[in-house]
Amino acid sequence: MSNNKNTKKEPQQNEAPVDELDQLRQIVFGVAEQQLKKQIALTRSDLEHALNTQSISFTHRLDKMQENINQRFSDIEQQIQHLDKTHDDNELVIQKDLANLASEHEMFATATQQDFKTMEQSLDSGSQTLSRNFNEQLEQLKTHLESVSKELSSSKTDRKTLAKLLATMATNLEDDEL
Repeated sequence: MSNNKNTKKEPQQNEAPVDELDQLRQIVFGVAEQQLKKQIALTRSDLEHALNTQSISFTHRLDKMQENINQRFSDIEQQIQHLDKTHDDNELVIQKDLANLASEHEMFATATQQDFKTMEQSLDSGSQTLSRNFNEQLEQLKTHLESVSKELSSSKTDRKTLAKLLATMATNLEDDEL
């Protein structure tokens, strides 16, 4: 049993020097330790405050950036909608113009066909009139030539006079045609 008593006393003896050592440390380094702990706590507090400030600033910047991005997307969307509307309006104008041009083309084609028919009828009428006039003049010339020929035959005029008369008739014909 005496061994048991010694074992119990030894831990107490070991504890006493540790306590004494702690007391000595407290005396020698106590104020410095407390100042160091205060400094660490202050530094930690400053660091936490700075981190909170940075976090708030970062969050604020992210919010501003998100707001800016959303605003730009909204602006781009409005520009796209404006361009789409302009494109649609231009397409409608082009379709109307195309329909108008098709209608005008059809009216022009109809008017042109009518003009061609009118011109053809006018040309036919003019050519028939010219043909009749030419035939009438040809008949008159034949009649006149026959009468002159009979007159010449009966009067027995020489060939020179006949040539002069024919030349006069040709000149008269040319003048009539002009």
